[in-house]
Amino acid sequence: MTRSNTAKSGFLFVVIASVLFGTTGTAQQLAGIEVSGLFIGAARQVVGGIALVILVLALGEKQIWKLFRTKNGILAAAGTLIYQITFFIGITNNGVSVGTVIALGSAPVFTALLSRFVLKEVIQRYQVILFLVVGFGVWLLLIGFDSQLEFSFGLLASLAAGVGYAIYTVNAKALVSAGVDSTTALAVAFGGGVPIAFILLAVGDWQWLLEVSGLSVALYLGIFPTALAYFFFGKGLRVLSAATVATITLIEPVV
Repeated sequence: MTRSNTAKSGFLFVVIASVLFGTTGTAQQLAGIEVSGLFIGAARQVVGGIALVILVLALGEKQIWKLFRTKNGILAAAGTLIYQITFFIGITNNGVSVGTVIALGSAPVFTALLSRFVLKEVIQRYQVILFLVVGFGVWLLLIGFDSQLEFSFGLLASLAAGVGYAIYTVNAKALVSAGVDSTTALAVAFGGGVPIAFILLAVGDWQWLLEVSGLSVALYLGIFPTALAYFFFGKGLRVLSAATVATITLIEPVV
C-alpha cells in the first residue's frame, strides 16, 4: 500500500471513530438518566477499558501489563480519565451540543501544542487556519452575538476534556511510535484508568447501574463509542500525526 493510500485509510478509520464518538452525548440524553456526568464517565471508562484490554489479550498481546507502568502509559491513562469525567460533566452542565463543541473544538489545539512539545510534530498552516475558524465558531456559540461571555464550571469542564484528550492522544501516539500496536496503546490508555474509575463508582453513585436503562447506556458507551471507536482511532493514529487525528475528529460534533 502506498503512503497516499495508507493516509487515506487512516483518515477513513478516524472518520468512522468520530461517527461513533458522536453518539456519546446523544445516547446519554436519550436514556434520560438522572445522574452526575462524573459517574457516567467513570462507568464508560470501566466498561470501555476492560473491553479493550480483553480484546488485546484475545489477540495475543502479552506486553500490555508492562506498558501500564511506563511513563507514556501512565500519562495516557490519566488523560483518558480526565477526558471521560470532564466531558460528561461538561455536557451535563452545558447541554450535549455546546459541551461537545467546546470539548472537541479545543482538543485539536491542545493536541497540536502538546504534540509539538512532546513528539516534535510540525503544526501545519492549514491546521492553524482551521483552529482559528473553529475557535471563532466556539466563541460565537458561547457568547451569542449580543451577550457577554460567561465562564462557568461547565465551560471549564469541557475545556479540561479537551486537555485530557490531548494528553491521551499524544501519549498513545508516543507508544505507537515506539513500536506498540495501536489497539494495545489505546487499551493501555483506557485500561490504565479503570481502577480509579471503579473506585469513583464504588464510593459514589452506582445504583443507577442496577436499572435496565442505566446498565444499557453504560454498556453502550463502553463498547461502541469507546472500545470499538478507539480500535478505529488507533488504526488512524498509527499512520497519521496526533494533531492530524485530532483535527479530523472535529467532525464529531456534526454527528
